[in-house]
Amino acid sequence: MTIKYVNHLGKVTIDDSIITNISVASVMQSYGVVGLASASAKDGIYKLLGVNNMQRGVHIKRLDNGNIEINISLFLKYGVRIPVVCQNIIENVKYNVEKSLNVRVAEVNIFVQGIIK
Repeated sequence: MTIKYVNHLGKVTIDDSIITNISVASVMQSYGVVGLASASAKDGIYKLLGVNNMQRGVHIKRLDNGNIEINISLFLKYGVRIPVVCQNIIENVKYNVEKSLNVRVAEVNIFVQGIIK
């Protein structure tokens, strides 16, 4: 799915991978984040993603009203205050996506899959 803007000068099309990349960058800049997570299709166990595969930890869902929902699976550092870190991530992702792409983010959902020392 894509975001499309049309004006008198022409048409702009933005792919969902751009939303994913902005979300990944926002998450990785947040304090306490070790990395993004992805479930193994075979056994359902979550694993830490490498730098090249981080987009698999973010899922974009387009809602009927044109807004988007962003779901993020991640690992956090041991000892951080999970609610505080997650709220910070939610605010950063929502702000950066809305400011960069002029699209409304209805929800940012964080799924903490593990804590790493």
